[in-house]
Amino acid sequence: MYHDDVFRPSEYTAALLRQLWSRPACTGRVLEIGTGSGVVLATLARAGAREVMGVDIESDAVQRTRELLLAEGFPAASVHCGDLWEPVDTQTFDLVVFNPPQLPVLDDAPQLHRLRSWSNGGPQGREVLDRFLAGLGQHLAPDGLALITHSSFVGWALTLQQLAACGLRAEVVETVTAIVPPSKLQVLPAGWLERHDGQSLHRIGPYVFCDFHVVEIRHAAPV
Repeated sequence: MYHDDVFRPSEYTAALLRQLWSRPACTGRVLEIGTGSGVVLATLARAGAREVMGVDIESDAVQRTRELLLAEGFPAASVHCGDLWEPVDTQTFDLVVFNPPQLPVLDDAPQLHRLRSWSNGGPQGREVLDRFLAGLGQHLAPDGLALITHSSFVGWALTLQQLAACGLRAEVVETVTAIVPPSKLQVLPAGWLERHDGQSLHRIGPYVFCDFHVVEIRHAAPV
């Protein structure tokens, strides 16, 4: 049924779900940025979150998430169409979850089955990630937690530096290997695969695999 579903959850989403299932449930205010299919928000709502909010830049993803939450019995959850923190205003959350796009998609890449925002992380792959990290501290409750995915090829040291400048700290809690599908490979700049091959990317015949981390982020000190 879901084989050709453009919002079919990825290995990145599955890794985030595994972390949520293995932790004590968050019963406070939760936010997911980039809701996609809505399975993460539905999981948080099922676990008893007091308030559930989602944001996605794709209107189709917002509609899909709303439909799933309604079908799961959570009509009070709010899902907004917008860019990152824009719909959030000044609100703070006990848990923030995000699977950011982190590929350096070509400017003239052909339109595939989803909007470019699905995987486009800007020229270095960090554009969306950096904007998310820059706003995280002011939207994370004092004892709050963020769980994000972080591709190995975008620079873990740079992320740690940016977080430290914002008064945040991070820890890798899991590393997962995932296949890079042809739909993503065909929109990458020339030479990009070769530069990362054998380091953060691994090619075996026609297949390309990459490592990504699930990262836990908290305030470095009480706020």
